[in-house]
Amino acid sequence: MGNWIDPTNGRAIGGGTNPANQGQYREEGINIDFLIRVVNDATVSAKQKLALLQARRSSISIADMFDMQMLMNHLSQLSEMSTNVVSASNQAIMDMARNVKG
Repeated sequence: MGNWIDPTNGRAIGGGTNPANQGQYREEGINIDFLIRVVNDATVSAKQKLALLQARRSSISIADMFDMQMLMNHLSQLSEMSTNVVSASNQAIMDMARNVKG
């Protein structure tokens, strides 16, 4: 098996017969903590806006309603994006596993 070449510096990493290179190549998974944090932040923002609207009760303006609608739309898009990223990575991993088996 040949070496992998690091595109940033052109040096060989991992694999090969050179002991200095072995064990340096690693694959990393997708860190979904960032996606979860983004969705949680948007949820907190929407909840804060709801609490503010609830505290004002009768003095809710049309602008407040549009703002709330925009926040909820943003939350929905972030949630859908996160779901799609995780789903796509899951599908890719399943495809790789299927190729290894066959």
